[in-house]
Amino acid sequence: MENHSHADTNADDKSTKIVRLFGLIGGALIALIIYYALDAQMPHIVEEIPKLSSLNYKAMPVVAGVAVLMGIWWMTEAIDLPATALLPLVLFSVFSVDQFSSVSSSYASPIIFLFMGGFILALSMQKWNLHTRIALSIILLVGTSPRRLILGFMIATGFLSMWVSNTATAVMMFPVGMSVLQLVAKLVGKENASNAFYQKEEITKAHGGIMGNIVHKGKDIAQVIQEKTTIYRTNFSICLMLGIAYSASIGSLGTLIGTPPNALLAGYMKTAFNIEIDFAQWMVFGTPLAFIMLILSWLLLTYVIFPLKIKEIPGGKEVVRLELNKLGRLSQAEISVGIIFILASLGWIFLDTILKSWGIKIDKIDSVIAMGVSALLFILPANNQGDRLIDWGVAKKLPWDVLLLFGGGLALSAQFSKTGLSLWIGHLVSGFSHLPILFIIVIVTLMVIFLTEITSNTATAAAFLPVIGGVAMGMGYENHQSLLLTIPVALSATCAFMLPVATPPNAIAYGSGYVKITDMIKAGLWLNLVGVVLISSFSYFLVSLIFN
Repeated sequence: MENHSHADTNADDKSTKIVRLFGLIGGALIALIIYYALDAQMPHIVEEIPKLSSLNYKAMPVVAGVAVLMGIWWMTEAIDLPATALLPLVLFSVFSVDQFSSVSSSYASPIIFLFMGGFILALSMQKWNLHTRIALSIILLVGTSPRRLILGFMIATGFLSMWVSNTATAVMMFPVGMSVLQLVAKLVGKENASNAFYQKEEITKAHGGIMGNIVHKGKDIAQVIQEKTTIYRTNFSICLMLGIAYSASIGSLGTLIGTPPNALLAGYMKTAFNIEIDFAQWMVFGTPLAFIMLILSWLLLTYVIFPLKIKEIPGGKEVVRLELNKLGRLSQAEISVGIIFILASLGWIFLDTILKSWGIKIDKIDSVIAMGVSALLFILPANNQGDRLIDWGVAKKLPWDVLLLFGGGLALSAQFSKTGLSLWIGHLVSGFSHLPILFIIVIVTLMVIFLTEITSNTATAAAFLPVIGGVAMGMGYENHQSLLLTIPVALSATCAFMLPVATPPNAIAYGSGYVKITDMIKAGLWLNLVGVVLISSFSYFLVSLIFN
């Protein structure tokens, strides 16, 4: 385990404060410069782009300034991310960009209710430990030889992260993985496994709920792991820890509710282009991408980057069975939540198609299903003692910060369209329209993947989607064609594998002590490049087929 001195911690805190102070003051100054520079050029801009005359173009400088301010504050975390997301409510109203009622409607977008319903379903699975049973069953099914055990953990983690937050999935999977590592070490005589576990309840108590702050929570959990675990590093332990961390991010690409950038994309496309991306469409596109990336990650980790030399793990299957046996028999609550989970998944995938074939059209059906499922969970009994499948004591642990980030991002995106700012950005880059679209896709993917290593994935997506949407319009890719560039932004924002600060799962893996930062950079660089190739390829070859 790596030891970090008190002086190092103080230095890190000091540098963080400097960055935040620079972001706070510098962001405001740069925003003012952008505002005045653009305001002076508005007559010339309107003359060049006649379409602007039919839009609220006079407010464009304000929107540009606010966008720069929010972008810098998000990237530097000058203030809490959700607080930055509230700025449009104030600034767009005060500077007469739009009415408060209009701006605030973005914070109640149907896509936010879809995500809220997904969170409530995930919390109910966590309440009754159904997610743990699913994960352990998948691991047993795949096998417990070294490579298969790692694959089992990765598939289980990836599947759960399609429905449960990346952080919550990682928090649940890491103790199981670490118990395997400690048992193996004990059996081969390397160390005592008496402290193989750290208690999930302690983390939940210390950090205000499993689905807490999406940016910093992983770092705190990492410290808890370090305090409670002694470690012995091997290629197997490195692969297992990184495999869990990476698959928590990769699996979330598979559904609209898997990770905030996916839902932000759906909200932005509806706001800016009036294009609906439904749950089934996204799964047809995202699930194969996630599966292929997960398998490639497993192959790279276990065969290329940290090749495994051991052929068999003594007691590997036993420790997984032991964990499964601890859960006892399937409870009534688990069965009920499991049935609702299956019905919700099938509804999101098939219900709209079935109803349309009967001539029935329900507006925003994915969000309706999410809220319907949430209501069922509050209504149906969990047992004979009068408990419900979920209650508000559990549901209030919803990541409200993420929902506010959605609202702020969508409010900003809406004004990009209403004021013509997207049109102007598109006009600026129209000279690049002769470049091959595949080249532009690769550049966008590269830029976002490496930027999101040091910034929040949700904030990155919220800041870049309207900008790249404008670039797409300027290059002549309008309506559904704009997805060629906006989808890579959303997907890339989640694919951060190189640094502990990039995602909470990465931070937990690093904090476990089994993974050095050099290990993560070495493996993460490979996976970032795999992400660039896969995201660019899927976007270029499949977007038009699936979404048009």
